[in-house]
Amino acid sequence: MDFAGKKMKLEVNKNSPRPSDIQLVEQALKMARPWGLEAEVMWSALIAAAEANEHGRTMEEVLVEALDEWDLNKEGKGQ
Repeated sequence: MDFAGKKMKLEVNKNSPRPSDIQLVEQALKMARPWGLEAEVMWSALIAAAEANEHGRTMEEVLVEALDEWDLNKEGKGQ
């Protein structure tokens, strides 16, 4: 997903014992937190995830789409 021409990328720490999808969810929530949009971003992610299997999208793509829907950039600053 793009934010004003910038590609948003969530990062997985391969050395973490936590599952990669959980790490991605944690990052999305962290980006949404300064504006109290955690529930909204997760709601958007759930809506996107309902279609993800049909279109072969990954959890990262679903979360980035959800963040984009609420105008949150990589630094967690609203657009």
